[in-house]
Amino acid sequence: MKKKGGSKKKGKKSAKGKKSTKDAEDKVEGLESADPSTLISGDPAAAGSKKGKKKGKKKKLSKSEKATEKLEKQIEKLKADTAYYDGFIKRMHQWLLDNADTAVEMFRQIDSDGEGLLSFDEFKAGMFDLNAPVTKVELHLLCKLLDDEDSGEIDYTELEKGLQTVRQSRELDRQIARNERQLLLTERKFVPCPCCKMSKVEPWMEPTPRYILLELRLVTFDMYKDYPGHLELLVHSHVPVCGIIQMIVAETDISSSKLAIFRDRSRSPESVLSPDMTLEECGFPGDNCYSPEEVVLFYDYTVEFTDCPILMCDHYFGQKVL
Repeated sequence: MKKKGGSKKKGKKSAKGKKSTKDAEDKVEGLESADPSTLISGDPAAAGSKKGKKKGKKKKLSKSEKATEKLEKQIEKLKADTAYYDGFIKRMHQWLLDNADTAVEMFRQIDSDGEGLLSFDEFKAGMFDLNAPVTKVELHLLCKLLDDEDSGEIDYTELEKGLQTVRQSRELDRQIARNERQLLLTERKFVPCPCCKMSKVEPWMEPTPRYILLELRLVTFDMYKDYPGHLELLVHSHVPVCGIIQMIVAETDISSSKLAIFRDRSRSPESVLSPDMTLEECGFPGDNCYSPEEVVLFYDYTVEFTDCPILMCDHYFGQKVL
């Protein structure tokens, strides 16, 4: 019995030994056909997987590439703020028109090839020398706007046109958006408060506003050109008249609750603008932000205390009280 058991164990050992030698031979054969460059760990499959992992690694960016990527993200945030973006385009368009001759003369000295083209870095250096009213991020945004063909170069010989092409493109996009607007039932999502998690109701933002350059003149002192009560405001055409009244109060600190806006200086009941109506509903449709519609309106108010000589002597001396 012992002999039999021993023979069995011996047989198993010999079978196992044969199997291991066979596996080793297979491995050797595999290594013979493998690429010598992959024989690092002795296992071709493992070497191949390591090589695959190396290929999938993200390319390491240089400092300049990282800085450019960061600027790209920052200018996208600026462009997302429509009011700021339009104001920036308007401001820089006017600056380029006013300083085109000086800028072109300086850029000619920088342009050693004389081709009329500058790289972004060369253009930025020249703009900083000209003390242009821009930040580092805004200057990169300006470069992107002036580079129509996305070539990485700017044609400085066309600076006298300013950002006219960009302005026209923006206005065309707005017009298309207005024409395609439809009344669609959509679910309104409210932004939660970070402290109490309750929903915050924010005012409606008109996606394609039209602008009015509004001049407001106090009827009583209309004969005086530089009277401080005369105001000039850039407003949206969808702003209600009551909102304009609140702007007047904020600018002049008038405490009277009887303030009205008129179409003309006659102050007749027919010329009074209804506080519930918007400027567009009153017949002032507005225009784009680059060339807003210019409107002159008049306002007046009555004081609450008609028996006060100090209030009455200056503002309403010889005037008809409403």
